Amino acid sequence: MNRIARAFFSFALCLGLLHAGLGIAHAAGPGKLIIGYPPGQSVDIIGRLLADRLSQTTERKWIVESMPGQSGSIALAAVARMPADGSVMTLSASAALAGNPFLYTNVRYDPIKDFEPIGLMYDAPLLLLVNAALPVKSLPELLAYLRAHPGQLSYSSPGNGSVSHLAMSELLRRSGTSMTHVPYQGASKSLADLAGGQVQVSFDAIAAAQPFLASGKIRAIAISSKERVAVLPDIPTVSESGIEGFDMVPWVGLLAPAGTPRDAVDKLSVELGKIVQSEDFSQRVVSLGGRPRTAPAAEFRSFLRSEVTRWSGVIKTSGAKLE
Repeated sequence: MNRIARAFFSFALCLGLLHAGLGIAHAAGPGKLIIGYPPGQSVDIIGRLLADRLSQTTERKWIVESMPGQSGSIALAAVARMPADGSVMTLSASAALAGNPFLYTNVRYDPIKDFEPIGLMYDAPLLLLVNAALPVKSLPELLAYLRAHPGQLSYSSPGNGSVSHLAMSELLRRSGTSMTHVPYQGASKSLADLAGGQVQVSFDAIAAAQPFLASGKIRAIAISSKERVAVLPDIPTVSESGIEGFDMVPWVGLLAPAGTPRDAVDKLSVELGKIVQSEDFSQRVVSLGGRPRTAPAAEFRSFLRSEVTRWSGVIKTSGAKLE
C-alpha cells in the first residue's frame, strides 16, 4: 500500500470511528425523569420543564414518568432500585426525602444510602395565613389571641405529617401555644375552608394561597423562611416576628440511584446549575412561589444529611406518625 493509500485508509478509519462514537452517543436510549407527584403540581410542572431543557443540552432525550403516591415515597422507592447507569433521575421534595422515612412505617428506602444527590433546585417558603375575619394582623397578635382564647382556634393543613402540619406544630411548640389540627386531603380544600371560616389559621405554599389572598378572604401575616421573599416583600418572617431562628422551608432537588457513575452525576450537576440559573427557568420557579437555589452534588449531599437530621427531630417532637 503506497503512502497516499495508507493516508486515505487512516483518514477513513478515523472518520468511521468518529461516526461510530457519535452513533453510540446519539443511540443511547431515552432517560427517565421520575416524578412522584400528580400532574399539575408545582414539582411536576418544574420537572417537565427540566426534562425539556436537559433534552436540549445533553446527548440524551429525557422522558417524564409520573409515579405519584405516598407523598412522593412511591417514586423514591422505585428509583432506589432502578439501574444506576445515568439513565434514571428523580425530582423529589424535602418531605419525601427528609420526612417520610420517619413518618411512615413502610417506607422502603434510605434517603442517604439509596441515592446520589445531583443538585438542589429551588425551595418554596410557606405563608402563615389567617381567615380575614380573625382580628389579627401579625404573628404577635395571633399568639396573643391564642393565649387569650385557649382552645377556640383550629388550623388546617393539606394532611397529617405534611410540611404545613409540621411547620405549624413547630411554631406552636416554640411559642407555647396550641390549636386544634384539622387535616385535609390536599391544599385546595384546606385553603377553601380557611377562606370560609371553618378553620382560622394555616401554613401553605405561596402559589396555592395567592387566589385566596386576592379574594380578600384570607390574610398573610408571616412567612416561614429566614429571609423575606421578593414576590411578597411586605410580609415579615416568623423569625423577625418573634420566633427567632424559625426556618421551615420545603425544597426540591434532583437525585439518581446510588452507584450512578461519578462523572455522569457531575456532568448532570453542571447542566442542572446552568438550567436553574437561566432566566426563563428561574422566572417559572418564581411564578410558582419558589426561590431558585443551586447547590452542586457534594454540597447537596451535605445539605441533605443535615435536613434529614433536622426534619426527623421535628417529626419526633410533633408525634406525627402515618401508616
